[in-house]
Amino acid sequence: MSVVSDVTHPGVGVGRWPFWLGGLAVGLLLLMALLWRLPDFRDGTGAQNLEASYHVLLSLNALDESGVARHWWLPTVTLGGSHDRQVSWGATIPTHSGDYVYTSFSSYGFLAAYLGLKAAGLSPSLHSLALFNAALGALTALLLFRLLYLVLRSHGATRALAATGSVLSCLIAIFSREALLSQGLLYWVQSFYQVLLLASLLTLFHYLQAPARQRSRLGWLLAGLVCFGALTEWTGYVFGGGLVALFWLQRRQLPEGQRLAWRLAFATALAGLLVLLHYSLAAGLLPTLKAFARRFLARSPNNAHLTDFLAGYGLSFGLFLAAVAIALGVLVWKRRSLSWPRSTVLLLAAASVPLLENLLLLQHATQFSFDRLKFIFPAALLLGLAFVALKTPGRALLAVLLVAAALQNGQTYRQDLAGYAGWSAIDRQNQALVGLVQGQVALDCTLISTDMSVRGYANLLFHRSIHELQRQPLDYHGEPGACGGLYLEGRDFRVDLPEYTRARLSLADGRQLTYAKVEGDWRLQ
Repeated sequence: MSVVSDVTHPGVGVGRWPFWLGGLAVGLLLLMALLWRLPDFRDGTGAQNLEASYHVLLSLNALDESGVARHWWLPTVTLGGSHDRQVSWGATIPTHSGDYVYTSFSSYGFLAAYLGLKAAGLSPSLHSLALFNAALGALTALLLFRLLYLVLRSHGATRALAATGSVLSCLIAIFSREALLSQGLLYWVQSFYQVLLLASLLTLFHYLQAPARQRSRLGWLLAGLVCFGALTEWTGYVFGGGLVALFWLQRRQLPEGQRLAWRLAFATALAGLLVLLHYSLAAGLLPTLKAFARRFLARSPNNAHLTDFLAGYGLSFGLFLAAVAIALGVLVWKRRSLSWPRSTVLLLAAASVPLLENLLLLQHATQFSFDRLKFIFPAALLLGLAFVALKTPGRALLAVLLVAAALQNGQTYRQDLAGYAGWSAIDRQNQALVGLVQGQVALDCTLISTDMSVRGYANLLFHRSIHELQRQPLDYHGEPGACGGLYLEGRDFRVDLPEYTRARLSLADGRQLTYAKVEGDWRLQ
C-alpha cells in the first residue's frame, strides 16, 4: 500500500487505527482549546490587534447595508445610511458611488467570513466571528495532522510513531499564543489564508508522491489553489512565485516540472490581474495603482526594525521557537544518516517560502501578529521530522518540551488579554456616551466628526461614517438633511481602540450640549 493511500480509503482497517486515534486526539485538543477560550469570545474583551476584528465586522455590516453597485463585493467600510457616503477612511479609495473600499487586502478573506456567518445563520459580532475563526483553526490543525502523518510515513515511520509525532507537532497549531489569538478572537485575512496555504501544501505533497500519469489533475488543482490564495492574501504571490522557482529548478529531475512552473506562474499572474481589474472597475485604474503602491511602501522594511520583528516572533511562539531550533539542530546533525525523499525537501522549502513575505512587508509583520501564523507549517514539519529521527529518549525530551511550550504559550495568551483588561470598561463608557447622544438626536442624520483617526470600532459604535482628524467640529448646517452635529474628542487606549473623553453636540433648536467623562462617568456641562 502506498503512503498516500494509507489514509485515503474509506475502510478503517486495524492498521489505520493510529491515524484515526491521532486525528481524534487532535480533535480533543482543539475542543479543549475552544472551551478554554469561549469566555473570551464576547464584546468588550480586549486583545492585541483587536481593531482588525472590528474592521471586519464593519465591512460585514456595510456589505449587508448597501448594494453591489456601491461596494462591488470589495471590502467596503461605508455603511448604508444616506449620510455615510463621501466620508474618507484611512487607507481607502472611493468607488464611483462615493463608497470607500479598503486596499491593503482584497475581498475574499472578508467574503469568507460574510458567507460563513450567513450559512451558519449568525449575525456579525465578535462572538460569531471568533467561532467562525475557531472553525477555520480547527480545519487547519486537522489538515496539518494529515499532512504530517503522510510525510512521516514517507520517511518509514510506523503508523503509531507517525501519528504520535504528528499530534505533538500539531501542538504549535493549537496552543501557540498566535494560534490561540489569531484563530480565535482576532480574525483577519491571514486567518482564512491558513486553510488555503495548507491545502496547497497538502496538494503539493500528493502531487510529488503520485505516479506521473496522475499528476496532471493534481497540478491543475495546485494552480487553482495558488491563484485563489493570491487573490486572498499578498503572501499568495510570494508562495506562488516560490513554487514557480522550485519547479523550474527541478525541471530536469521532474519531467513535467517546467510545464507546472509555467502553469503556476500564469495562475499567480492571473490573480494579480483579477485583483487589479476588480478594484479598477469600481474605483479607477490610477487611484488603484496609487493606493497599492502607498500600502506597499507603508508596510515596507523602511518603517520597521528587525529587532521588534524578532521580539514579535518570541511573543507569538515562545518556547516553541526553542523546540523548533532544537529540531533543526537535530536534523542538521543527523543529515548524513537521513535519506530524505525529494518530496520532503521540496515540501519543506515550499512551506518556508511564505516567510519571505514577513521580510518584504516587515512593518506589517511587526505590528500585526497574525502575519506570523504562516510560520506554523514549516515549524511543525521540522518538529515532526526531528521526532522521527530521534531515538526514544530524545523523543521523550522533545515531547516534554512541546507540552511545556504549549503551557507557556497558553499563559502568554492569558497575560496578553490581562494587559487589555481595561478595554471592557472603556467600551461600556463609550456605549454609554452613544446612549446619551441618542437621547437628544437621531444618529442617522447627525454629522459626526472627531479629532482622532477613525477605524472599525468607532463606526460600529455609532453605526455611522465619521469624519476623522478634524481639529474643530464640522458645521452640520452645510450637510443637506443633517439634524445635528457631534464632535468627539479622546485618546487611544491602544492602536485604533479609542477612549472618548469629551463630546460636543449641536442641535437644530440651538442648544449646545457638552458631555465630559470624569472618573469613568459622563457629566453634562
